Amino acid sequence: MISTAPLPATLTRKHIEAAIATLQPVHQVMIRLLFLQYMEPTQDDITFMARERAEPNERAGGYGATRFGNAPVPRRQMTVVPKEWIDAIELKVRQYRAQVCGQRLRFDLQVGFMTDYSDGLRSELEAMETLLRTECGSAPETLADLRAQAKLAPVSYALRKLAARAEKQEIEEADYLRERLSIECQAHIRRLDRFKKIFDRTVLERHAFEMTSLSDEHLAMIWGIAKGPLMARRVKAVERFASALATTMKGGLNEEAVAAAVNAGLGKRLAGGSKNDGISSKPLVIPDDPWSRALQALADEPVAPFTPKPCDHDGGGKTLVAKMRNFTGYRLGEEEEIKLWDRTVQCLHCLTLLRTAQQESGTIGLAADEVLARVKTRTAMPRKEAAEPVASQSPAPPEEKTQDLEEILRPFIGTDAGQKGASTW
Repeated sequence: MISTAPLPATLTRKHIEAAIATLQPVHQVMIRLLFLQYMEPTQDDITFMARERAEPNERAGGYGATRFGNAPVPRRQMTVVPKEWIDAIELKVRQYRAQVCGQRLRFDLQVGFMTDYSDGLRSELEAMETLLRTECGSAPETLADLRAQAKLAPVSYALRKLAARAEKQEIEEADYLRERLSIECQAHIRRLDRFKKIFDRTVLERHAFEMTSLSDEHLAMIWGIAKGPLMARRVKAVERFASALATTMKGGLNEEAVAAAVNAGLGKRLAGGSKNDGISSKPLVIPDDPWSRALQALADEPVAPFTPKPCDHDGGGKTLVAKMRNFTGYRLGEEEEIKLWDRTVQCLHCLTLLRTAQQESGTIGLAADEVLARVKTRTAMPRKEAAEPVASQSPAPPEEKTQDLEEILRPFIGTDAGQKGASTW
């Protein structure tokens, strides 16, 4: 046991803010900066930091601006803080808060997208297996072989070969349906396995990020003072906050509990700190110290609305949107899908577009019969329209050409690496 009287199980933002309110101003500023993911410093905090702002041409611990050429005025005795100092602090606070809040939103968008995407994959996979059993007469052993061979199956090549056979009318409609369902079934199995690994890693990264705080380097950039005094202030602020939180929640802490809270407050930091812990493959265990519990309580709250800055990827045109729609509708080739995902997760704006496209695609929360009808329509063998009498035909414009079957299946097949004219983003 690290506490003589453990904190109650219910810890809320109200308790945390009440504990912060009892601290000295310098400690309030420090705690709100360490909780920058979840809290925004007040105007009093910014003014307090501006009073201690170190100008490049000043000595550390020196004096602030002079008044009308008279003797220098100590910063802590300044009644009027220069507006440019306040503006500089506000700018740094906004920049860092946008970064950490944007990273939280990025993780939430990834987890939300992959959760709905995987659920849709499982529903479609069940529908495909149902169609293979009922309409194609596939035995359970055949379905088991499909699953076992999915990892090494040449999906893109098989789809391209199937399209060529159908174009030449070398395959019956029933055989086409069976082969098409088999190929897409294996592609979905691979997608599920791939996104399961990505999902697990993303959840670990999100949990680790939620338990981090700004490093001393970042704090120094915001506050405008040297890193040396920040460490002592950080330790003292976390120690006072842990004690105040225990008092607010009518609990008690011994020295071991306070030390655990201080270690947690000094431990995991954002990039730039001397103790930037890596992401392991093991689930993150949340310690039972007051600092970690406060962070976890704040992390459980949803991310505040955040409008990402527009980007210039793909010119923001229709090509990118079309790829995203094919992605969310499971109609994108494996290589294109991997490429699009790897680039999308690096851009918050693109990730927001992808999540929006998924929510507007109509693939979330479909009933089993709706999924079955959707899969059956998509995998049916395309039919060529019967030619009309010559007299009634009107000449088509030269640029309008009928797409062959391979072009129809292009989103599923994708483009081979190194192929001339392969799409880029």
